Formats: sequence, structure tokens, C-alpha cells
Amino acid sequence: MTDRQNVRELARRAKQRMIGGYYGKDAERIRRRTLEDKVLHDKIVAIVERDGTVTDVIAQLLDKDAFAMTDEVGRERMVLRVAAEYRRVREELTRKRAAAEA
Repeated sequence: MTDRQNVRELARRAKQRMIGGYYGKDAERIRRRTLEDKVLHDKIVAIVERDGTVTDVIAQLLDKDAFAMTDEVGRERMVLRVAAEYRRVREELTRKRAAAEA
């Protein structure tokens, strides 16, 4: 199969998934998650750029209502997700500052 035929086949399959509603079911959840990620990113940037040492970063970033309503496994997932996102954004900002200073 040539590259062109391969691309056409992939496009045909994607179209079939869209027609069948495969993507429609999760579209709202994905959109909501993206908005939540943007809000979390903005909070992290504000914390990192603030002067001084912040000792309760995870507590500040967690959605307290959602955290209180979930079970223990859900709470652990939330904490780990927020911690990973905090590390990622902090490292990204550090790299950008280093590049700007160089």
C-alpha cells in the first residue's frame, strides 16, 4: 500500500467513526477537561510567579468541593494529577526563564 492509499484509508476510517458518533460522546467531557486544565495552568503560573515560598501548593490547586465528594482512590488520582501538572508547568516556566536570560 502506498502512502497515499494509506492516508486515504485512515481518513475513511476517521470519517466512519465521526459518522457513527464515536467522537461525539466524549466531546463535552474533553471540552470541559480542557477548560479545567487551562484554569489549573493559570493558577500554577500565578503561584510560581508569586514571590516567596509556597508550602501548600497542592492544597491550593485542588478543587475542594470535588475532592470532598470523591472516594479515596479518586482523591489520590486528583492529587497525583495536580502534582504532575504543577511539576510540568513549573519546569516549563523555568526553561522559558532560562532561555530568556541566555
